[in-house]
Amino acid sequence: MTKKAISTMLLCGLLTAQIASCGSAGAGTDTSAADTTAPTETTADTMKPDLPAKDYGGEVITIYMRDDDSFYYDLYVPEANGDIMNDAVFARNSSVEEQFNVKIEMFRNPGDKYGQKAGSSILAGDDTYDMIVPHGRYVNTYVSEGMVADWNSKMPYVDLEKPWWNQDARAAYTFYSKIYAAIGDISHLNTGASTCMLFNKAMFEEYKLEYPYQLVLDGKWTFDKFAEYSRLAAKDLNGDTVIDAENDQVGYSTSWWGGPIQVLYSGNQRVCGKDEDGAMMLTLNTEQTVDIFDRFFAFTADSCAYIYTEKDPIPAQVFKEGRSMFVDIQIRSTMGMRDMTDDFGIVPWPKMDESIDKYYANVDAGSSLILIPITATDHEMMSIVIEQLAYLGWRDVVPTYYDVVLQTKYTRDEESAAMIDIIRDGRVCDIGYFYGIGALNSTGYNLVKNPSMNFASFYAKNEKTCQANIDKINEQYRTLEN
Repeated sequence: MTKKAISTMLLCGLLTAQIASCGSAGAGTDTSAADTTAPTETTADTMKPDLPAKDYGGEVITIYMRDDDSFYYDLYVPEANGDIMNDAVFARNSSVEEQFNVKIEMFRNPGDKYGQKAGSSILAGDDTYDMIVPHGRYVNTYVSEGMVADWNSKMPYVDLEKPWWNQDARAAYTFYSKIYAAIGDISHLNTGASTCMLFNKAMFEEYKLEYPYQLVLDGKWTFDKFAEYSRLAAKDLNGDTVIDAENDQVGYSTSWWGGPIQVLYSGNQRVCGKDEDGAMMLTLNTEQTVDIFDRFFAFTADSCAYIYTEKDPIPAQVFKEGRSMFVDIQIRSTMGMRDMTDDFGIVPWPKMDESIDKYYANVDAGSSLILIPITATDHEMMSIVIEQLAYLGWRDVVPTYYDVVLQTKYTRDEESAAMIDIIRDGRVCDIGYFYGIGALNSTGYNLVKNPSMNFASFYAKNEKTCQANIDKINEQYRTLEN
């Protein structure tokens, strides 16, 4: 099957899901998912960025990258080596280098795991770095001290409304009409860092269940249906009358950074939102949030499910051994399942109920955010280069990640590729989760670590501190001049 044919299939699957969950669209309604789906060849040709012809005379562009193998090769590789993803990134970068006569280089600072140590150079007025790619939790370190540029005023050739830029992140990182960070298809692992759910096909067949693909497309893949299936699969394999993940079969396995974080977004809630001026505000304390965590933790208290902590078996390993019907992981982690004996499929994490408009997927805060230092030599040049890198990422690299790596190399069916398209459409970049506002930014994780507390008591304990941190961030951003 050609890349174009596969992409068309993915788009059709996504449109089916949208129509099923939202009702039939009117004749004038745009139901396409151009901002998320892998583009067809025709779409890619018509959506080219409007960039000037420039020759920068071999100018070196230096990217400051955190010391993390998981994301280092996402943006830059030194040479082609025959690996399909490596070579897609290399070809993309080489094309941009040739088009604008620039040289892209990566500086990886040993020991700087989170990418927060470029600040001293910027504060000293040094123009060494043209782009910074930190862990999401360290973006505020740069922004609050005025070290990075506003994309709206300093990056004239970047169009953040284009489909190669994540629109949820665009809204999240807009403060007082300024944008200081961006997420887009310059990084294919922004898709890879999205939460998905794997299901064991052999178990579905054993219990005579239909694979959940059609439920997803019909908008009926809900938490209650998922819990129903999970309870069917729990089995005491060693006969000791106790079901545990180390020795028995469970319906669902997760980590404390998995389901407990993701479930909030599957209920269409967030830690923080924005007011009409672009200031951050707490939005976590709602009746829906209380219901979400009550239902989730009541379910995980059942013997059909377990949450991994530091001393327990790793959820992905339990799933890989064929002893869990479901596991939730990041899309990129499906690569670790390639030698699993049982066939598996990929679906989005279920909605909390059918009324929710789409299947929302948390994007891990460790994914690649793009910052431009205020000291970068030429912001116009950077805007041109970055826009082309993101466009070619959308046109070439992300489809390779979809069509070849995820579908052919690691997953076991074409339906899973369509599911990835739906997951990508629902990506959430919660500013409250990404930013270090305090314990509320990872509420689900902290509730697992403090089982004696329910949501109400946990929120009451931490609201004041988190609100003070948010107020400080808002005041810092309100007075920024860059």
